[in-house]
Amino acid sequence: MTRGKYIVVEGAEGVGKTTMVQLLAKQLQAAQLPVKIMREPDSQNDLTARAIRHLTQDPRYPMNTRTEVLLYNAARSQSLGVIREAVSNGVICLVDRSYLTTLAIQYYGRGDVPDYQTINDIINFAVSDMQPDLMVVLDAPVTVLRERVRERFAAERFDNLDEAFLERVRAGYLWEAKQRGLPVIYATDDIDTVFRQVWQHVAATLAIRDPHAKSEPQSIAEVLAAKPPVQVAAVEPPITTSVVETIEPAAPATAESSTPGTAAEATPPSSAEPWTIKHNNGSTSITPAGKIELAKYTTNTDGSIYSFTPQMSPVTVAAAMARLSRRSDDMRVTLLDEFIGKVEKDSQLLHRVITAYGDDSVQQLVGQHFVVEGASVLLTKKLEWGRLAAYLEQSTRYIYFDQKDEAGHYRYYTPPELKGKLRAQYVRTMDQIFDIYSDLVQKMTDHVRRTSTVPKAEQDGAWRSATKAQACDAIRDLLPLATKATVGIFASGQAFESLVMHLLSDELEESRRAGQELLAEGRKIIPVFLERADKPERGGATIAYRANTRAYVQQLAEQLLPSTHASPTEPVQLVSYTPHNELDIVADILYEFSDLPLRDLQHAVSTWPYEQKLNVLKAYIGERLNRRHRPGRALEKIHYSFDLTAKYGAFKDMQRHRMVDDLGWQEFSPRLGYDVPKLVEEAELTEQFERAFDLSLELYSALQAAHGRIIAQYAVLHGHNVRWKVTINAREAFQMLELRSSPQGHPVYRKLAQQMHAKIAEVHPQLAEAMIFMNQGEDPELARLAAERYTQYKLQQLNGQATEDTAAKK
Repeated sequence: MTRGKYIVVEGAEGVGKTTMVQLLAKQLQAAQLPVKIMREPDSQNDLTARAIRHLTQDPRYPMNTRTEVLLYNAARSQSLGVIREAVSNGVICLVDRSYLTTLAIQYYGRGDVPDYQTINDIINFAVSDMQPDLMVVLDAPVTVLRERVRERFAAERFDNLDEAFLERVRAGYLWEAKQRGLPVIYATDDIDTVFRQVWQHVAATLAIRDPHAKSEPQSIAEVLAAKPPVQVAAVEPPITTSVVETIEPAAPATAESSTPGTAAEATPPSSAEPWTIKHNNGSTSITPAGKIELAKYTTNTDGSIYSFTPQMSPVTVAAAMARLSRRSDDMRVTLLDEFIGKVEKDSQLLHRVITAYGDDSVQQLVGQHFVVEGASVLLTKKLEWGRLAAYLEQSTRYIYFDQKDEAGHYRYYTPPELKGKLRAQYVRTMDQIFDIYSDLVQKMTDHVRRTSTVPKAEQDGAWRSATKAQACDAIRDLLPLATKATVGIFASGQAFESLVMHLLSDELEESRRAGQELLAEGRKIIPVFLERADKPERGGATIAYRANTRAYVQQLAEQLLPSTHASPTEPVQLVSYTPHNELDIVADILYEFSDLPLRDLQHAVSTWPYEQKLNVLKAYIGERLNRRHRPGRALEKIHYSFDLTAKYGAFKDMQRHRMVDDLGWQEFSPRLGYDVPKLVEEAELTEQFERAFDLSLELYSALQAAHGRIIAQYAVLHGHNVRWKVTINAREAFQMLELRSSPQGHPVYRKLAQQMHAKIAEVHPQLAEAMIFMNQGEDPELARLAAERYTQYKLQQLNGQATEDTAAKK
């Protein structure tokens, strides 16, 4: 990868540094080069550097010069880390100020720390090898500088100092520039002239100069008398927006051939007619030829709302969107000028753009589908751990897992750590459990259909699907967590990177291998977004942090907590809830309809009678016609924290709700026991059912003894109880509990949702009452059949419409 450049514009306050940096950025961006504007040592990209900057500039915190030197260089070290990474990624960093400012102000200006070499040593320690590729020093008389900054930064520490101080600062800049061989440009004339001279130095990319100065100046006169710098141009104070727009070049072919202020047309790769035209007033319009080309990639070439066709890759769309923050044109102009026809010819274009404009945020703009085949059920929970992605997996409620593969093996995962006799025991036990499952799931299907109350004439395809699902619901308790399934994932680049790092930090070998393979496949599609996922300084550090933190907390837990198992608890415990009075959110409900501060609203509402507050809450909930009509976001202020014990199968389905907090679960084991479903007892299948749990416990004990509890989890069955916790807000409670109590849901999590609703009703009766689509119990056979028949009805309607459409076309 081509290395970027680290370019600094230096000089006293008011000399025009910011103006030159802005103009340079526009010139380089017009040439389609990645650029970042920064200030050193208070990089906007580093929180620590920014915090130190605020401290040094706040008059409320007086400090001596030594403290200033140390703080500025601490911030400098942070900022240079950001610059180093950007430059290594091919970005041109245009930086306002550098270590020269520290020397000019703290050493030459203040003069109360006479040890020049010590200050230089501190600077060199902070800077290390991050010397600028080019440093240009702007200069102007103190009288000019004072006039320019008179109205600026009134609160900053350095602005109220006398002219003698500023003369010494200016002398320091000039002396250091002279000693280091840095170009000096006088800043007392017109902007265009000065910019052209600065641009000449940037285009030539001057070599790094010697950073070690040996002596110091006494006065401006002495510096100029010794060897005055060449006067090459001048510059005015920071320019206005209108001037910047006038100077912005369109797209010069090379740095040498570009001329600021010249408007150029964007020309397509293979057409004489340009795609865009830049006008004298700075605006850009799309030509007819441009619209023809644009129509291939966007859904609308003229309207204000549009999307993108499959011909434009999601990565290119994300890169173009990244440019929105730096370019004022219609985004379609940006597409034509910078991306269409150019991405194919420049393999580094997308990389430069995304790196230059913040890959962390741009990662959110691109999404990708991934599929993980043959993941153990244990792994699926780790794949589905992230909140900001979408997941779908093969359902143990609707699919029989009784089939063997072409090699004659059931669908279960065997950990590679298992060797010899233990591996043989694992395979033998898993085969036995799957034999029992395969036998019982067929027997249960026969039993459900044989005892069905649905008339023979109505036993159609929907009935067969419903009865199969009812049998799967009962017998899936026997499937081990080693059962293999397919998981589909849709995630943004950022969510995907987080998933990869989460997997790579996991203690389960299957998780780490999946993380490595996901990263490898992701880099085939969106490599520019995943470059840092496993780099030592980025993803590697995060992975180590997560793994080390988990290991340390685990160690403390083993040391500090009793080793005896906890006694059984009620399955649903409402551990805490806030606020205690559900009507406390009335002020939050009214907030967006008022112009009062929240505290004033809360005070006013506190004096209202109960009925008045209740009316507001009821009006906010409104007339709900179906469960998808959820009340507004004011309800998100109310939170309920639950400690739950239920079958793994119920946890598996409930855990997939994304908008929750504090989601966590304990290691899966047989220690919390299991229950035999009523349907299993009715079908007289209890003995075989319990035999599978006996086999599971025996295998779990052997695995735990040899490899610990992590590997032993593969032997746990879906029917074993697990303990987990979750915090949900009241708005999510409407969604989760009404959905999971619906008649077609699994009986176990339906019961769990009903119990959670009952706990809420004990503390917040009005909100519980508003959950009018909570289902408290219907015949599971008839309810599931109704759902299946409704699905069949919708499919028939679609098929009928498709037939009508085909006939119309003929």
